[in-house]
Amino acid sequence: MKNSNKSLREQTECVILQIGDIVVDLITGYAGTLVYRKRHIDPVDDDVYFWEVKWFNATKQDSARPPLVNYMEEEGLKLSIVVGTYEWYSVDASK
Repeated sequence: MKNSNKSLREQTECVILQIGDIVVDLITGYAGTLVYRKRHIDPVDDDVYFWEVKWFNATKQDSARPPLVNYMEEEGLKLSIVVGTYEWYSVDASK
């Protein structure tokens, strides 16, 4: 997903998350399925979106701990994908 010719903001705009997408936390080895997108109205930031993530252990390592959050703010998740902290597998095969 990294492209040095585009700003991080431009790169995050190319990440279109959908229900059923899988993200992999490269630090813990846990993977998560995006199950629900929730809109939160914030007086400062306007509309903010959160994703409910169902985590599962993809590494079979007992010592790995799942991420502590079940809800992730959409823009932060997209940024994590762009910078390479998370891998993203879209249900849309063309992405």
